[in-house]
Amino acid sequence: MRFDPPLEHATLLRRYKRFLADVEFADGTRATAHCTNTGRMTGCCEPGSRVLVARADNPGRKLAWTLRGVKVGRSWVSVDTMMPNHVVADALRRRRIPELAGYDTVATEVRYGEELRSRIDVLLTDSAGALPPAYVEVKNVTLRDGDHAIFPDAVSARGAKHLDELEREVARGHRAVLLPFVARADCTLFDAAREVDPHWADTLDRATAAGVEVLPWRARLDRRALRLERPLPWARRAGSGQHAV
Repeated sequence: MRFDPPLEHATLLRRYKRFLADVEFADGTRATAHCTNTGRMTGCCEPGSRVLVARADNPGRKLAWTLRGVKVGRSWVSVDTMMPNHVVADALRRRRIPELAGYDTVATEVRYGEELRSRIDVLLTDSAGALPPAYVEVKNVTLRDGDHAIFPDAVSARGAKHLDELEREVARGHRAVLLPFVARADCTLFDAAREVDPHWADTLDRATAAGVEVLPWRARLDRRALRLERPLPWARRAGSGQHAV
């Protein structure tokens, strides 16, 4: 996904009320930016951090800016949770993810599950009918522990529900995929954050044993684009350890 115009640099003053972030531009101007990320953003919301913000397309929007990225160490971390689904869907249309390259139809935000109460991020179908439908759930991953990107960064009952629904699709004869979108370029592995949400981690174990696939991909953010970079291994950590930033 390319940004036109490119994102603007600023300094984070504070992130508060989950949806708000005060920033300061190089000329001293201050603004309140919309933060789409409802998680804790552990390690990604320290006052004084360099950030990337985008001006809203709608000039009448109450908050003129959106927080897109935070610099942590030498890596930009994509914190806008509205972006990963678009990036992944585009990559699937371009058939850039080998395990899912056989599908020629990509639909987003499709109702599914019990009484169609949920929406799957991406539904892949094969017009020739040779492949079963593939249900793809995308999760934005910003938390880091050493070389590992780990998910979630807070207890996620909703995330566990999504895994249950993916498992049910496997039982129906469909493919189901969890795609962790590792939103920072300083990680080389992925794992569940069992110390943060043991129930989600246990649910992931059960779902994968039932046939749910896990395909982590690392992304790279800069002022001009957010793009998928390369797949990462799912490697279980020996211990929970302490969260790095």
